[in-house]
Amino acid sequence: MDALVTTLGKRGLALAAAGVVLVLAAIWGVNYFTVGRFLVSTENAYVRADISLISAKVEGYVRAVPVAENTIVHAGDILAEIDPADYQARVASAQAALAQAEGALSQQQAQRAWAQSEVARYRPLAQRGLLSPARMQQVEIEARQAGGGLAAASGAVQVARAQLAAAQLDLERTVVRAPIDGVVGDRQVQLGQLVRAGSPLMSVVPVQQVYVVANFKETQIEDFRPGQRVTVRADIAHNLRLRGVVESIAPASGTEFSIIPTDTATGNFTKIVQRVPVRIHLDPNQEGLTLLRPGLSATVTVDTRE
Repeated sequence: MDALVTTLGKRGLALAAAGVVLVLAAIWGVNYFTVGRFLVSTENAYVRADISLISAKVEGYVRAVPVAENTIVHAGDILAEIDPADYQARVASAQAALAQAEGALSQQQAQRAWAQSEVARYRPLAQRGLLSPARMQQVEIEARQAGGGLAAASGAVQVARAQLAAAQLDLERTVVRAPIDGVVGDRQVQLGQLVRAGSPLMSVVPVQQVYVVANFKETQIEDFRPGQRVTVRADIAHNLRLRGVVESIAPASGTEFSIIPTDTATGNFTKIVQRVPVRIHLDPNQEGLTLLRPGLSATVTVDTRE
């Protein structure tokens, strides 16, 4: 009797375990067919940002660098100053040239007015025959010459004004300002350094405007559409889950934008599944969003349900 009870107990436990397994399998199956099969994931995803590379626009010696690495800056803040002495001299020279050109223009305007008055005074005399045609012709030629001189003087004034504007612009460029809000990084410039136009100085990283680029396999993106919901799990915090949407899909695979694109028309061929970058826009004002930094890795899951 005890053996029979034991046998029945074991069978009951086995049946109960089998029932639990069947229930769990059914739950998993329902979840897969209703949700799971629409979720597409990849670990090949990284945080990105539109980093501003700050370069010098004019040549000169750096006289001040008021920011250090990892300094928070706002648009318009001074990042570096180049010695402005040479550019101040150029502005003064351009101002003198403009004054001289404007003086010449005034002189030409006076000569033009005098020549026109001479034409107006002599024309009635010529019409009545009291002035020789040769003399009248000479007066008209002098008037036309005065008009040409006036046009040349006016052009010289415009050139002088343009040169002054260029000199003032170069003077303004001796002060390098932050174009956006962000954090200073990769500071390469040092006090007293001679920089030339185009020399890299530092970078400004907009940490509050990051996004994610996920590189999905070409076999995964068939059902991707802009606007689909996305879950981003950043590796910087295991429990951090961020919400976002598919913003856009790259027009070509990553290899097409590489320095040396893959050429499969020569040599032996091995088919390799390509990856296509997908840009993910993160919802603003999420808790933990400020932890993200460009370059960090993440896992991205796209919900392809309509």
